[in-house]
Amino acid sequence: MYMEKYDEKYIEDLILGYFAQELTASQEEELLRWLQADPAHRAIFSRMSDGWATAHVPLFMANRRAALDGFFGQQDQVDHPGSKSRMFNFTFFRNVAAVFVALVMVGAFAYALGKGESRGELTAFMAAQQVCSEVATPLGATSKVQLPDGSRAWLNAGSCLTYTYNYARGIREVQLEGEAYFDVAPDKEHPFVVKSNNLDIKVLGTRFNVKSYANDEQVKIALVSGSVNVKVNQQEKEAMDFMLTPDRMLTFDKESNSVEIGAFRKRDVVAWTIGELTFDNQPFTQIAKDLERKFNVQIRIESERLRDDIFSGSFSSNYSLDQILREVDVERRYTWTTRKDEVIIRDK
Repeated sequence: MYMEKYDEKYIEDLILGYFAQELTASQEEELLRWLQADPAHRAIFSRMSDGWATAHVPLFMANRRAALDGFFGQQDQVDHPGSKSRMFNFTFFRNVAAVFVALVMVGAFAYALGKGESRGELTAFMAAQQVCSEVATPLGATSKVQLPDGSRAWLNAGSCLTYTYNYARGIREVQLEGEAYFDVAPDKEHPFVVKSNNLDIKVLGTRFNVKSYANDEQVKIALVSGSVNVKVNQQEKEAMDFMLTPDRMLTFDKESNSVEIGAFRKRDVVAWTIGELTFDNQPFTQIAKDLERKFNVQIRIESERLRDDIFSGSFSSNYSLDQILREVDVERRYTWTTRKDEVIIRDK
């Protein structure tokens, strides 16, 4: 009935109901007919999908409906620079710690894919689309995101995750720069692949942490549960495959192209997901990098002695940078000053 002259509010409710997996079979058929009727309808759906995906960062969940309400009334202005709609979208993105940039087609519609035959033609219609989204977490922040296939990822400060999903082609692939903890939704038909710094990590359903910052000397993969296959693409050598079992960590040294596998303490690896910092016999040069990311500062070490020092310790989320440095400097051998966003550490 609404095919020629549809009720905008009703269509908006249908789309939101689809994202939330709350539609009846007849409502799904209505939404499918509306999508097939006009490319402009699919463009509206795509933009709302991007907004829904962004709203799944928990910080913004409370404002999800408010952010998408009245969406149809803004469409006429969306392609005009400086319009009200474009200003709204930029404000919307600035209010979350993780920023989703939709690159290809639809955003979060894939939550519902493959959940049963009752999805029918709507599932087939959506499955032909490809999702490619980027999540970036700024320095000084962490974020938790729900990926379109139902997997979850926690991103540490200064990390970027690019996610490609195509249900029809069996693709679940992530490109990671930085650190992330993954809780992968099981799917035997569609392996989940993480690509980062010469490493390819393939899983079916598991929980693991990957630390792979560009300016770190090592890449670390720690398996909490399940199993992962790690392919190490070494320079001028054949790739090597490793199978990790729970409570084992693979460490790849970028300079020597060497691999070590050993045990780890779960708390040490995942503490950052709740805002804590844990160091276990680490040189201060590496600790400084973690502190820079957490507190969004630059740390300049003007002490050769401090560069070589090894530290262990754990700090809760309410510790300030100054408090952590005081704990590190238990023998009172150093002094530090702060100039804008730079901390300079010297010998006393």
